[in-house]
Amino acid sequence: MSKSRKLLVDLGIAFLASAFTAALCYPISFAIGYQTVGLIFLIVIAGLSLFLGRSALIFAAILSFAVWNFLFITPLYTFRVHHLHDLIALVANLSVAIVGSTLISRIRKSQLSLRKSQEQLSLLYGFLESLNNAVSIKDVVRRAGEFMKRQFDAEIVIYLKEKEGEALSPIPFGNGTLHSDQAFTDACTGFAKDHQEPTRSLIPSASGLTYFSLKEPRKKFGILGAIVPEDVRKDAERSVLLHSCIRQIAASLEREISIDQAKEKEILVESEKLFRTILNSVSHEIKTPIAIISAAVSSLADERTSANQDLRNQIIRELELASERLNHLVENILEMSRIESGVLRMNFHYCDIADVIGTLVNSLKQEWREHQVKLDIREDLPLIRADIGLLTQALTNVVRNAIAYTPPGSEIRIDALQGPQGGVEIRVLDLGQGIPDYAIPRVFEKFYRVPGTKPGGTGLGLTIVKAIIDAHRGSLSLRNQPGAGLLVQIFLSKNPEDPHGTESL
Repeated sequence: MSKSRKLLVDLGIAFLASAFTAALCYPISFAIGYQTVGLIFLIVIAGLSLFLGRSALIFAAILSFAVWNFLFITPLYTFRVHHLHDLIALVANLSVAIVGSTLISRIRKSQLSLRKSQEQLSLLYGFLESLNNAVSIKDVVRRAGEFMKRQFDAEIVIYLKEKEGEALSPIPFGNGTLHSDQAFTDACTGFAKDHQEPTRSLIPSASGLTYFSLKEPRKKFGILGAIVPEDVRKDAERSVLLHSCIRQIAASLEREISIDQAKEKEILVESEKLFRTILNSVSHEIKTPIAIISAAVSSLADERTSANQDLRNQIIRELELASERLNHLVENILEMSRIESGVLRMNFHYCDIADVIGTLVNSLKQEWREHQVKLDIREDLPLIRADIGLLTQALTNVVRNAIAYTPPGSEIRIDALQGPQGGVEIRVLDLGQGIPDYAIPRVFEKFYRVPGTKPGGTGLGLTIVKAIIDAHRGSLSLRNQPGAGLLVQIFLSKNPEDPHGTESL
């Protein structure tokens, strides 16, 4: 209802109330007295002040003043007043009616304003709580877009500043349908201006969007474009609420940007630390086989060595071991990079675990010539679906660890038996010193080495083993055996859940 129409309705109610009061009191005025009638008029005006506006109340007070004088105060049916006390009563009645109704009207308006303020505060609090639960910039924009659509029927698009430089990034957040060349041009123009608060007039730009600066305390970091309905632009209270909501959006976006920047710095620090760790570890590991290869080549170049066939054969074996060690190191680093980058592809085929272990035994023949290897592979084992190459590499890393950290001449057992739910269990037991209990939970971490162990190794072997076994939907556990060394148990299911035959980590 428009203001003019509401005023006419209020005036009509005031007129009817005064007329009804006069008609009700006129027949009994001689019994109750005209002074009582004046009090009744005051009570009616006080009641009208609870729901009528100020103009209508003043009209009702003046009308009551006139009707009371004309119909109830002698001489009747005239506006003349013969007695001073009647004149004082009329003026007092009019003053009380006007002042009282005005005060009551103001109190009512204050209550309405307070109620609206409470509703807006409650609305803003709920909106702020929703934004605080956001976990990313996209999540903040999504929640903000849903709120703006629900409360103002407004659509928004947000452009943020590029990470490097002061220009806006052309990548839109929010309602992508609002993005256009013209919209982005207007956004860049608005962002480049050193304007203060978002325009209070809410005038749309050439693209039809109204733009609002997104600011942190010291500088702007983006701009928000919105299609604001006309009724919101014309309503002062809703406009103020709109600007308050946009300030909350800006604060939440600034928070998420700061979190992302902190994460990037943390990742950079961790990357530098990781790089130094890799460099130190790999450089140390590479030196040994390179030194062996270099010394062997020099020996082979010597005529006395080349003439001795036994010595040549020994040098060749050392070259083979050094090249295998170097190849194993490179394979571990490459495999770890594939796992970390998420591009490790699984190629599942049915295979016999006995064949996998046989391939492993043959490939490590030179490395465990100083150890006693015992195999116990059950004949009734089921075929399992696995990536044969990756599974062989995982088992190779486990056995190489056993060879590296057990004394020469000690025994290493490799058992394969029926596992739970039709799968296969593989056990590798050595007779070394085992691993301290406090270190067992950490041996699968990248580059972790048990304190006090002999030099050598990159700390990647068991990390790669766990990643490969996890990719096979299997499980891996380590525990120290009383009176023995370390027992590594690998459980593989018969058919990993992989409907397409390939899987990415």
